[in-house]
Amino acid sequence: MILQEELANAVGAEYIFDDPKILEEYSKDYSLTPPQKPLVIVKVKNADEVLKVILSANDDGIPIYPSSSKVHFYGGTIPRKDGAIIMDLSDMDRIVEIDEMNRWVHIEPGVTWEQLQSELEKKGFRSVIPLLPHADRSVLMDWLEREQPTACKFEYGEMVASMWVVWGLGEKFVTGSAAVNTFRQPGCYADGVNMQGPGTLDFWRFLQGSQGTLGIVAKGICKIEHLPAKTKTFFFPAKEVEELINPFYGLGHRYVGNERLIVNHVTAAGILGDYNLKSSLPNWVAITVLAGLPVGRPQEMLEYQIDYIHNELKKSFPNLVIAEKLEGAPAGSEERLARILTKPWPREKLYWKHAYKGNCQELIFMSPLRRVPEFVSITFEVAKSYDYPTDDIGVYIQPVEDMRACQIDFMFHYNPKNPTEVELVRKINKEALIRVVNFGGYFNRIYDGVGEIVYGLPRAQGYVNYIRRVKKLFDPNEILSPGKLCF
Repeated sequence: MILQEELANAVGAEYIFDDPKILEEYSKDYSLTPPQKPLVIVKVKNADEVLKVILSANDDGIPIYPSSSKVHFYGGTIPRKDGAIIMDLSDMDRIVEIDEMNRWVHIEPGVTWEQLQSELEKKGFRSVIPLLPHADRSVLMDWLEREQPTACKFEYGEMVASMWVVWGLGEKFVTGSAAVNTFRQPGCYADGVNMQGPGTLDFWRFLQGSQGTLGIVAKGICKIEHLPAKTKTFFFPAKEVEELINPFYGLGHRYVGNERLIVNHVTAAGILGDYNLKSSLPNWVAITVLAGLPVGRPQEMLEYQIDYIHNELKKSFPNLVIAEKLEGAPAGSEERLARILTKPWPREKLYWKHAYKGNCQELIFMSPLRRVPEFVSITFEVAKSYDYPTDDIGVYIQPVEDMRACQIDFMFHYNPKNPTEVELVRKINKEALIRVVNFGGYFNRIYDGVGEIVYGLPRAQGYVNYIRRVKKLFDPNEILSPGKLCF
């Protein structure tokens, strides 16, 4: 084939794969998205090869779907068009630089959570991290897909600064302050950590959540933090989630706690690595991990936070249960949680979201924290209407940027080998999605099945038209991930 000859010239024949077994592996993931085989897999090793493949695809009108991770949950890399290329960036796995002074790391898209965390720990650092990500997930991909960190301080609101990208029209580009010509040269103050620009546009905003429809990111600069010198974990168990909302606002407004999250008993059991615990754990629990960083006075950092919890918080909410150990959890869980919330899920263990029934479908959206009880009620009501046990629904509530908003994640666990369960969860997820949209939930992660509903709303048409115009500018031949988002 002429295309494969061109690709072989671009990356080398040994990096082109069309074996049916390999194509089958790339045709599906853990989502409910129907499988679709690509025409060929192309493994690229650097930004120059990314550019060459994009130029070849433009000449021939061939769709490209980028894939930077070794594991996928949301259907983002499954082709929507026949005869497509999957561009595998997993071999672009260099940690280019660890900037200890400014607390940033320069990485390629194939760098995984396990790889990054292990390297950073050797230097006394850690990446700010989502809740127990898969060890083989791409760090850059997760941040570009708008995962939220469990450390919900304002300075962690945007985790990627400058990016090196190849647009769909076949041009290289650098976003943010790394675009300065003298970036990283001696005497230059441009360190790439300012994400604004170049010029008056915030190009990084175009790339977030775009699922590879505008360009392919070849490198990025991500925030890191010191490993804490001291930690202490507090639990706030409750029968109903409503009991935790106002106290959690109090914690956030006083900057108490590094990691802060709310989970129900199903998700708490999954985090602890044993779903048999869910019947003994509280219905709901808020978790906060206080951290004293080594660069300051770690003991004092802990003490003022502890004082607030035991005195002011308790005074404001006298019925709030404050515990240093989680009832129903194994001994030592409070110390384990402080450690495991800074790491990816261990590769040698079955991934925690799959350990209950084999898989789960996630419904993820944003909302003010105060509206969480409404959305819990709505979603549970939908599940009950299909006779799906609410005791099988995991719930994870992650505050964002010191309580500015929160990400809500409903996990519908099911047996992927049972077609009846698969179809049931598909129906529940779709109806719950529609109900949540109608009640004002904001979807900033447009995965398979979400865009058809969210972008189909009359009130979204102006936004849809705007995105289509942007798409035409950066990818005029529409070769990058056609069929994703609203295209």
